[in-house]
Parts: sequence; C-alpha cells; structure tokens
Amino acid sequence: MSSSDLIRWSGLAAMVAGALWAVGAFFDLMYFSPEPMSEVVPTGSFLFQQVLYLLGATLLLIGLVGLYARQSQAAGALGLVGFLIAFAATVLAAGSFWAGMFIAPALATEAPEFLDAGSPPGLVLTLIGLGVGWLVFGIATLRAGVYPRRAAILVIVGAVIVALPLPFTIIVLSVAVGWLGFHLFTGREAGEARTSPRVS
Repeated sequence: MSSSDLIRWSGLAAMVAGALWAVGAFFDLMYFSPEPMSEVVPTGSFLFQQVLYLLGATLLLIGLVGLYARQSQAAGALGLVGFLIAFAATVLAAGSFWAGMFIAPALATEAPEFLDAGSPPGLVLTLIGLGVGWLVFGIATLRAGVYPRRAAILVIVGAVIVALPLPFTIIVLSVAVGWLGFHLFTGREAGEARTSPRVS
C-alpha cells in the first residue's frame, strides 16, 4: 500500500472517530445529573461512553496524521505546531478515557469521595490542551486552504467550546473532524478552491 493510500484511509479513521465522539457526547448529561459521580461511574451508560471515546481517540490519532500530512506543506510551521499539540492532547484524552474504563469503577467502590470531589485538574488541563491544539490546527488549516473553508472554521469553533463545562460541546469538533476526514478519504478538493483567472 502506497503512502498516498495510507493517508487516504486515515481520512476514514477520522470520519469514524468523529462519529464515535459525537455519539458518545449524547451521554454527557450523566455528568450534570444530581447523582454523585460514584453512582454514575458503575453504570453501563458511563462505560459505553468511555468505550466510544477511547476508540474514537485512538482512531483520531491515526486520522490526525493523515489530515496533517495532506496539508503539511501548505500549513507550514503553524500547521506543525498545531498538529503536535493536538496529537499530544488527544493522547492525554485517550489516557483519561482509559482511566474512565478501568480505574474509575474501582475508585467508585474503594474511594467514592475522590470521584465525588469533582473533575481532577489533569482532566481540565487535558480539555484545555485539546482545545488549544485543535484551535491552532484549525487556524493553520483555514490558512492552508487544502480542506473546505467551512470545515476549518468549524474546527476552530469546536476547539474554542470543547473545554466549556457544558454538555454536548464535543459534538461540534467531532463533526468538523469527520468532515475533514470525509474530504481526505474521498479525495475531494476544497469546495472553495481558488480558481485561476482566465487568460483571453
């Protein structure tokens, strides 16, 4: 398989990642229920969400490599910085989801007061890093003009709101990532591609 084929298939990974995160976001209301987290964590809904998020984060790492590779030259140094921050923050997010699957249930039994004390600082920093990384990547993508302009703007908007303490905020970034992945996988050019002037 050629490198161009690998980049193209990474677009599919980004599409699936966006879909998994978007579906997982519909379970966000669990965190805003009156029930303490020590009672939410053992539920099947919580585990299912963490599975969706972890699989999505894993595929997103693959997709992000292809998304960057497709526009690496046009995105320049800003694109590289955005890629590195977004990649590192997505790795940290995957670690948080892994902990949600395998560590949080044990804490709910052995140390429920820890879970009920609120979000740990590391999770907040991970969400901020995720927002910063994808914000820079979105700005570089918008400037590069390789992907649709509206998709790049949606990445920027999603990155800005992803760390807000509100439900469903990850959906915007998820849709944007899936949109970029779709264009990478199908090999389509940006809808707003520049047209060269006609020479008479």
